Amino acid sequence: MPIFSFKGVEENHLKEYFKQIEELALIMNTDVKKIVFWNDSSILIGNGYEKDAIQVKIEWLARPLKQEEVVKHIQNFFTKISKNIYVIFEEINNFLYINGENKG
Repeated sequence: MPIFSFKGVEENHLKEYFKQIEELALIMNTDVKKIVFWNDSSILIGNGYEKDAIQVKIEWLARPLKQEEVVKHIQNFFTKISKNIYVIFEEINNFLYINGENKG
């Protein structure tokens, strides 16, 4: 179950990106219904990119061969919004529980 958390992205842009969820699911070889998007309204303070930075954190079952493709997909969409895009992958493997059930 890939969980995407977006920081520095306006809700309307995230909803536009969500329209490409089927492409993203194909890249990751997962069911569209298993992909979750969170919109985190936090902002970056410091390092000179305060008004032009996006962070995307992806928590998922490890797919190392898919990481670069996923980053390119994100970059292709969000590069028109920001020139500073951080993408972080976190492997949750057997550490994700939803309603008490292990999803890893």
